[in-house]
Amino acid sequence: MPLLVWAESPATLNPLPPPAMASEHPDAPKQFGIRLSDEVMAMIGKIQEYRKKQNHQTTLSSIVEDAIEEMYDFMVENGVIEGEEE
Repeated sequence: MPLLVWAESPATLNPLPPPAMASEHPDAPKQFGIRLSDEVMAMIGKIQEYRKKQNHQTTLSSIVEDAIEEMYDFMVENGVIEGEEE
């Protein structure tokens, strides 16, 4: 019968720290070549806190993508623009 040996992965022994929230990054207002106001950065921080609790991605790009999809769907539903045929 083979002998089983329990070994810890290096990742569990020394886990990486969680990524910093976008609102905590010193260059956050300048990301993507745009400047975001302190008010918008505060909103992003609150969204990130909520998404972290829900186990959703907290990156600025994921928040922007979701916001764009929501706005697009809103505009289609209200007849402002025509949606793409699927």
